[in-house]
Amino acid sequence: MIAVLILSAALAAGPGPDGAPTRDGLIREATDRLLYGEPLPADMGDRLMRLSPADRIEVLIFLRRSGMLAGPAWSIERLLEPARPPSPQGAQE
Repeated sequence: MIAVLILSAALAAGPGPDGAPTRDGLIREATDRLLYGEPLPADMGDRLMRLSPADRIEVLIFLRRSGMLAGPAWSIERLLEPARPPSPQGAQE
């Protein structure tokens, strides 16, 4: 039964249909990491920037209140920046 719960949490935290992260998925992933004592992934800032500004603010509020995001404050420009499209897999810059 525990394996089913872990699997469902992992699937729920996955990206949306277009490959972009979702608000609920990021919150679930952060909750799981908090419960298991793991830090946020290094690419969390990039993943947040792929959310709409409203969703980004909600996830940031959750992360701040949970104590998982204790870094510097985000500027209003960064908070309200339009969502970035997901980068293509395997693309080289």
